[in-house]
Amino acid sequence: MADHPIAVTEIPSDEHLALRVMPMPADLNPAGDVFGGWIMSMVDVAGAIPAIRRANSRVVTVAVNSFLFKQPVSVGDVVSFYSTVASVGRSSITVDVHVFAERHPADPVIVKVTEARLTYVAVDGEGNKRLVGEADPACAPGGCAEPSDKELVLRVVPFPADLNPAGDVFGGWIMSMVDIAGAVPAIRQARSKVATVAVDSFVFKQPVSVGDVVSFYAEIVHVGTTSVTVEVEVYARRNPENPVVVKVTEAKLTYVAIDELRTKHPIPAQ
Repeated sequence: MADHPIAVTEIPSDEHLALRVMPMPADLNPAGDVFGGWIMSMVDVAGAIPAIRRANSRVVTVAVNSFLFKQPVSVGDVVSFYSTVASVGRSSITVDVHVFAERHPADPVIVKVTEARLTYVAVDGEGNKRLVGEADPACAPGGCAEPSDKELVLRVVPFPADLNPAGDVFGGWIMSMVDIAGAVPAIRQARSKVATVAVDSFVFKQPVSVGDVVSFYAEIVHVGTTSVTVEVEVYARRNPENPVVVKVTEAKLTYVAIDELRTKHPIPAQ
């Protein structure tokens, strides 16, 4: 299926960005494309994020009203999930999710790959249905502010499989996500594959918990002949009943541009 590039103006604003992820080889189906079930699971998570914020509580998925696959997704695509609340009932919230993939670093293109509508029901701590209250526009998340001078390159939600024995999210999971987040601007700068060659610094400032919405912001701080150095800051939004944002990690990593033979090559001038 041929790519059908879309104009930048067709992409929703980052205000509605629920998730931004990069699929890995483990997410492939036998045909070599990303497994449709992976996309469906990510859409469900992406739709739940604004529903949880609107309900100020847990939600459960009760219906997939529509789901359309428009393009296949490939390993290495940067896949962005944009979610908006379409309607609110007494206890239900319906959400529209639009999914876009950024691909081909040598000649970047963005294509729309999926669109869906899902309905969630608000539940209390016992799992019983509860009423959705009036929207509170004054209910902004507390804690620190997320950066406005860096690009939001990934946004993910950790699951129980990502926990360490102490019950926090495994530090290795955070490190792997930071490595991917830093690679996104490095790949764009190099217009090719990159390989991580150094972790110049890495600081864990707060633990991360299951259900946190974890956002990774990245900024290129140096470009050499073949290398790109990137700073990454990581923030977690938690506690839907009383939202707060905390900075959990900061790091600096260096990548080297490589060709198809995995040989270093010069980074083209921008």
